Amino acid sequence: MRKTQIFLAVFCSVALVSSPAGGQAPINVGFLWHMHQPTYIPGQTVTQTDASGQFSFSVTDVHNQRFGPYTSWPKDAIQSGLSLPNLGAQVSFSGSLIENLNNLEANNVNGGMWNNWKSSYAQAQQLQTAEGNQRLDMIGFAFNHALMPLLDVRDMRMQIKLQKELAIQTWGSSVPYSKGFFPPETAFSERMIPALVAEGVEWSIVDNIHFDRATENYPYTSASNLIPPNRADQINPDPAANGGAWVQLNNLWAPGQVSAPFSYRPNNVQYVDPNTGTTNKIVAVPAARYEGNEDGRGGFGAFLYDQVMDQYLAYNTDPSRPMFTLLHHDGDNFGGGSESYYHSNFQNMVNWAANDPDYNVTTIQDYLDKYPVPTNEVIHVESGAWAGADNGDAEFKKWLGDPDGTGWSPDRNSWAVLTAAKNRVFTADDIAPVTNLQNVLNGTGSPTEKAWKHLLAAESSDYWYWDGTEVWDSNVTRGSNLAVAEADQVIASFGGTETTGPTVFLPQRGAYNPGGIEWGPNPEPSDFEVWTYAYDVSGLSNVTLKWRTDNDGVNPLASTDNETYAGGAEVGTWNSVTMASSDIGPPGNILSPTYRALRYGALIEGQEDVLLDYYVEAVDGNGNITRSDIQHVYVGEGLPLGGESVTLGPSIPVAGQPVTITYDPSGGPLSGALEVFLHYGFDDWGTTIAPDPVMNWNATEEMWDLTVPVNGSASQLDLVFNDGSGVWDNNSGQDWRFAVTGAAPPPFVMDGVLDAAAVEIAVGGGHHLYAALDNGILYLATEDAGEGDDVFIYLANTLGPMVAANWAKAGQVAQWDAFLADENDNDFTGWFDTTGSAEAATGANGGVLEGIINLTEEFGSLPSEIYLALGVYASADGGSLVYQAQLPGSNDSNGDINADEFLLFSLALNLTADFDGDFDVDADDLAIWRSSFGLNAGGDTDNDNDTDGNDFLAWQRQFTGPGASVGAGSTAVPEPSTLALFVGLTLFLIVSTDHRGKK
Repeated sequence: MRKTQIFLAVFCSVALVSSPAGGQAPINVGFLWHMHQPTYIPGQTVTQTDASGQFSFSVTDVHNQRFGPYTSWPKDAIQSGLSLPNLGAQVSFSGSLIENLNNLEANNVNGGMWNNWKSSYAQAQQLQTAEGNQRLDMIGFAFNHALMPLLDVRDMRMQIKLQKELAIQTWGSSVPYSKGFFPPETAFSERMIPALVAEGVEWSIVDNIHFDRATENYPYTSASNLIPPNRADQINPDPAANGGAWVQLNNLWAPGQVSAPFSYRPNNVQYVDPNTGTTNKIVAVPAARYEGNEDGRGGFGAFLYDQVMDQYLAYNTDPSRPMFTLLHHDGDNFGGGSESYYHSNFQNMVNWAANDPDYNVTTIQDYLDKYPVPTNEVIHVESGAWAGADNGDAEFKKWLGDPDGTGWSPDRNSWAVLTAAKNRVFTADDIAPVTNLQNVLNGTGSPTEKAWKHLLAAESSDYWYWDGTEVWDSNVTRGSNLAVAEADQVIASFGGTETTGPTVFLPQRGAYNPGGIEWGPNPEPSDFEVWTYAYDVSGLSNVTLKWRTDNDGVNPLASTDNETYAGGAEVGTWNSVTMASSDIGPPGNILSPTYRALRYGALIEGQEDVLLDYYVEAVDGNGNITRSDIQHVYVGEGLPLGGESVTLGPSIPVAGQPVTITYDPSGGPLSGALEVFLHYGFDDWGTTIAPDPVMNWNATEEMWDLTVPVNGSASQLDLVFNDGSGVWDNNSGQDWRFAVTGAAPPPFVMDGVLDAAAVEIAVGGGHHLYAALDNGILYLATEDAGEGDDVFIYLANTLGPMVAANWAKAGQVAQWDAFLADENDNDFTGWFDTTGSAEAATGANGGVLEGIINLTEEFGSLPSEIYLALGVYASADGGSLVYQAQLPGSNDSNGDINADEFLLFSLALNLTADFDGDFDVDADDLAIWRSSFGLNAGGDTDNDNDTDGNDFLAWQRQFTGPGASVGAGSTAVPEPSTLALFVGLTLFLIVSTDHRGKK
């Protein structure tokens, strides 16, 4: 994970299952706390960097602010749970962080505050569980926080070796080194397995969304902020068809469904050597994506352990392999790095676990010792990272960003530079190998050993993460230049012919889903490019793209034909395409590299509805050959996603008009179904129509059809089908999506800027509360949390009794139905406790916290009035209500928000002539009626889709006058003189505008 703030768009969800208490075995709960600081400038210590003033902040102070997590707090947490037999935690402590702290200690920083900083960790590692394992497991890691899936086995192994070497020196050789591994950014790919196995790793943590996305019929939603998985990855059987279920979690940010128990149980994953066909396996331990992210906000209390995990407790039915919820997040950032997380909140978690037999807190090693994974069970996991890294997509776009309009990408430039540097260091190592890891650690010894030190530092994923800020974009080049300066001494002195093969960056493709859907409703072209970077000390004679087709479109785990260069009966022969080279140099503000690899690209054309294997082969000037790993891609037809199964009439639906949907079930899961129900919605399921209507059987055509209305604001129609008894056809997890034309612009834009339609409904104490309503969608806004406090807008239909304030704040609040929140420390923003669809955003400091919520979905029907309150709290856990900023104003200044301190706000639903949505009917609405008369439905009050005289009469009856109070819901009739004026005006308008073809 990275050192950054987490910005999350939060969408509400509804739990599908209410789990009874008490499964056959308790759900196991574990922790991973990630500690890291980078080498801020390659070739410099942390104190040297601070003295140089190259950053706009003090890098020493960054460490000082995290003194507790880096010294004693984790030990304190574990000691509080010694009464629980298996309780413990995994801590990933990067080698670069250890180096930094040792340097601060050696330089007596802050009067020696870092002296003996490691003693608490060393003590904690002496504490053992009932299974005889370390309660504090200092888990294996990559020394410089390198993004492992995009490296080669050679430098992956050196990152792991160096981490282990320093860890043993730091914590002591008497403590057994961990059998596990935490990949930086939770970024995992099965191509890492050979390096992990070679370095003695038995298990690795993997974000569990990449278990789920690798299954058949994965219930994809774009609310996850990821594109659909490629079908080549969807190898595992559908968990819901094999005794499990897809569960939509509530009471936390969880835009997508999770599979239970499948993605909460460790399992074997494998890598097949493409040269020999031999298989290496390790255990993939799933980390709970959404639960871990929530725990990182502050631990127990901020994360509602019981309420959330009870939602899948009913599926924890196998006592030999109970479910495991691993909570992974930064242990030194924001809520997850706070004093309360490790002390009061963790103690509350221990108390809960001690008294709830449904849960057992454990270390990973204890779990695996008690419940070993059957050796014959193997699954596939999709490549990808954790939620906080651009949601952890399979392409690792956070570190591989697309070029701008000029073709420049700082991320890609860094990989081009690193690819060249790696080849020169690998070549030097083949000529004069490393003989002493301690030299590599110290940056001393031979030129090869010093080259490795700089190369590993250049691989720090932080350098890619912070595009466009400070000196980060030049740091990969800076480290690479230092590395090749050492390596070149070895290469220059070598008199023979070098035998190191070219270095080839992991081939990428564009589009990721060729012929299929990515972000929009239309499919990508089926022709696609494969590109890479390649480099060799001796120059390259050719770089070739190799690709072949799979014979049946399926790559089963039980076969290795697709995984080997030799292939077999299940695949065709290799095709060869010469790859063309190109180069884009860095702009003037980016450090120039000593060497940079060229980009090579080639197209795969003319393939549709087929599974392909591909790799890149590079040959250097001496005839040395390097082949990349074999990758797999399913290429779609490049047709509208309905293909031959679903057709529409009209073929392009029109917003506000009906569309006829025809569905051919033949060959699919609903073939032969006695009934078919249409499950449909709009705009990536932002709106879902319920209940599902039954379709009509057309016996002549042997198809199902149904005509349904299209929402007037829709830009996309979303479809899936079911038989009413749990069998679904969701287009292999991608759903059917069709672009809709003629959509009205969205009523509200979530961008952290106050919408023009917003009306001020309360003001005081330096804060404002704004509202707007459009077609049942309520908009709320206030100043964002950038001013130093946490901000909450509470919403209720009917207020309940006084309850403890949310987010472990001090005091009480009258029971709400939902609330909109913005946390000051990290600008974490979203809706909570919702049952209706909702969306939220916040702007930069000085912007607004804004959110929308579907009131009909939230309350079952559209209420005529609602209760609202603004609460501003001190940011820390236990923070008190800032009653001076409370809206409406506080009645008693007592730190609570009582029921009589909520605003009863009328939605003025009877004011159908409130065309501008400001909760009154006045001259502004008349202006809208006038501009819409005879042209469109902008002034429509009677839902007949036009603006005419009847709508004017409604405006006339509902007129509230220019002085009407916001939200009053008044229906006063204007004074006779005013009424006469407007009647005369409307007669004039009707006569003067109705002249179409007449005199």
